[in-house]
Amino acid sequence: MGNSLHWRTITSVLTTTVLAAALLGASAPPPEPTTPPLSPSVFSAPAPTTSAPAAVQLASAPASSAVSTGSAAAPGVAVTSSRSTAKTLRAPTPRISGAAAVGTRLTASPGTWTSGTSLSYRWHADGKAISGGYRSTFTPTTAHQGKRITVQVTGKRAGYATASKTSAATLKVARSSAPKISGSATTGKTLSASVGTWTWATSFSYQWRANGTTIKGATSRTYKVASAHKGKRISVVVTGKKSGHTTVTRTSATTATVKSPAPAAKPTRVKVTSSSFNCPKGYPVKGNADSGIYHVPSGAFYSRTKPEECFTTAAAAKSAGYRASKR
Repeated sequence: MGNSLHWRTITSVLTTTVLAAALLGASAPPPEPTTPPLSPSVFSAPAPTTSAPAAVQLASAPASSAVSTGSAAAPGVAVTSSRSTAKTLRAPTPRISGAAAVGTRLTASPGTWTSGTSLSYRWHADGKAISGGYRSTFTPTTAHQGKRITVQVTGKRAGYATASKTSAATLKVARSSAPKISGSATTGKTLSASVGTWTWATSFSYQWRANGTTIKGATSRTYKVASAHKGKRISVVVTGKKSGHTTVTRTSATTATVKSPAPAAKPTRVKVTSSSFNCPKGYPVKGNADSGIYHVPSGAFYSRTKPEECFTTAAAAKSAGYRASKR
């Protein structure tokens, strides 16, 4: 009977061990016993009364004692991570407005980023960072002639991953000058346009204007001022084009107000080809070419002199080489 009691006790312990293993994960085998195999003498030994077997202790232990961060988990126990990831900024591709020309300002339009994002700018020429190019605007110099310009916009905001976007490249930077007008702003006179210094091999077109209004048909480098533009100011618009470069349009300063030409100065002498003894109106002084003497209306021989030349004044006759009559 004593052996039967011992056997029931051992059977109860083994059953408890199996249940504990099922709690930890049915897929894992029960732990290896830490005691030597039972021998027949065990059946005669008194039943254990002090502490539960190791398997029972393991089953009653809290789950936290079996799992730790960074160590392998027991079978069937899930491990979660508390690490958070940064949010993504709304970051559109920036655009450049303005003509890519020496001396002409370019402006970066960043688009609409996530609210609260701080933006910074970096300008490049043919992919190389431009010294001092940190503003939202940039004006190319002659050092950038023939290069393509881009701008990189970088956005930062707490809790978000920093983002950078780069614009499309401009056409090559062109060099140009404001044209100048030479000539007299007088009706009937011809004006000329000089273009100044542009990118080599640039082709030009011209358009003349009067008080800012296009003059129909005036598309050459020169322009003959029409009488219809009297009282107006003339300017010329020059457009330069070169393949791969930005097309540039420049306008000259205006001329002075267009005037009519000054009346031609009245000649001081006229030749007389008729046999008349009279001079034309306005030329009262008679000149005798054979004697080289001139006669004034109050002279003794005036009415009897047939002139070859007539003069406006006695001074004009003297300038022509004549001497005064003594009578």
